[in-house]
Amino acid sequence: MQRYGLLIYFLFAMTLIHAQDSFTLTEAIDYALEHHSKIQIAKLDHDNSKWQYKEAKSIGMPRINGNVDYNYFYQLPQSPVQDFISPAVYGVLVGERVTTENGVITPSNIPDAQTFNIAFQQKQSLNFGLKGEVLVFDGNFLKGLKAAKKFIDLSAKQVKLSEQEIISNVTRAYQNVLVVKRNIDIINNNIDNITNALRETRIIYENGFAEELDVDRLQLSLENLNIEKEKINRLVEVSYNLLKYQMAYPMSEGLTIEGDLEKEVELLLINPAGYIAEIDLEKRPEHQLLIQALDLDQADLTRIKQGYIPSVSAKVGYGQTLSRNGLFNGNEAGFLGNGSIGLSARIPIYDGGFTKSKIEQKKIEIEKREIELNEFDRAMTLQVINAQQSLNNARSSISAAKRALTLNEKIYSKSKIKYQEGVGSSIEVTQAEGSLYQSQAQYINSLFDLITAKTDLDIATGEVLDY
Repeated sequence: MQRYGLLIYFLFAMTLIHAQDSFTLTEAIDYALEHHSKIQIAKLDHDNSKWQYKEAKSIGMPRINGNVDYNYFYQLPQSPVQDFISPAVYGVLVGERVTTENGVITPSNIPDAQTFNIAFQQKQSLNFGLKGEVLVFDGNFLKGLKAAKKFIDLSAKQVKLSEQEIISNVTRAYQNVLVVKRNIDIINNNIDNITNALRETRIIYENGFAEELDVDRLQLSLENLNIEKEKINRLVEVSYNLLKYQMAYPMSEGLTIEGDLEKEVELLLINPAGYIAEIDLEKRPEHQLLIQALDLDQADLTRIKQGYIPSVSAKVGYGQTLSRNGLFNGNEAGFLGNGSIGLSARIPIYDGGFTKSKIEQKKIEIEKREIELNEFDRAMTLQVINAQQSLNNARSSISAAKRALTLNEKIYSKSKIKYQEGVGSSIEVTQAEGSLYQSQAQYINSLFDLITAKTDLDIATGEVLDY
């Protein structure tokens, strides 16, 4: 019983795995947005920008540091000190007319000042300290913090741009698979028709009502179709591999899609008046990215200018020092405390033109960014106009291609009937067959052109992110 339970669980698991291999376009895009390395890197850059903002913010936060220092002086540091005591004492004695056994001390008896070495340091010292410091005012810091915050928004826009690229690439690859699959359907249908026609023609030939040439022509057509089918089958594999790559899907695993090319085209043909696209620059992530970059450059320019303004910081410190010949000798002096509080100001006076150079460089960068923004806006306007025209042209072309296909199907069908009834030639059938295949190819190409044009228009208008 347990064995059957495991078998049922295995079959259920395999069903789930198989179900995961089939994707609609929306599911394929969602999968790519979750797994693609470009999106992951863009999101990591966005997360990193948040930490960079916190790093910049920490510069203005209070800083507290503790320190412990221990020193053992195996040779005490000494300082040369002049003997100022003896001359002073002798001078007092002379002034007081102090006499000695040898007589009265006179100035000539006062000895010259001598220099000797003295050590003020004990052999061992132990210091404990605590120091706090906070930035009171720094215009450069405040503007830099604002620029760092703008950088977070810039990285968020970069995520959007990466998403647009992924959606566009997956959509194109997905549609390419749909086109190839539709080609396979048409090829298979043509092979079935030629196979039936070949079987019927052989019967007619065996009964003496057709030539062997007619059989050979159909056999050749069938061989050509099989060769074409092999080419398209290889193209199917290539198309699926491209889709897997754009989705960041494992290349070794199977993948199928659920879309229908002609159903998607029907939705695009609903509007009989054609497409009139609205140009909204704000919908394009590239435009938003350039705007954000321009704001960031301007904020950075303001930050650089703040370099001329003084900055002020406050600090407070407290410490204790133990200085002894024997570190653990309680008979010697104990810890001696010390504390301080103060302000520190940095006043720029002259930097050799460094700040001025940075300002002028940033102004040039801003001017270049403005030119790039204007050029992109012009290019986007042209892109929308051209994509709109291409879509409307594709709509017209597909209508003509569909009419041509219907007409060629009708001609081919009638040619076959005439030939079977003995009132037409096999050459007419062959010519109708060639025209039919050509119109089928034109129709497939027009389908692909239409959905490609719609994708291009969505990209141009920024609507691709609203899939």
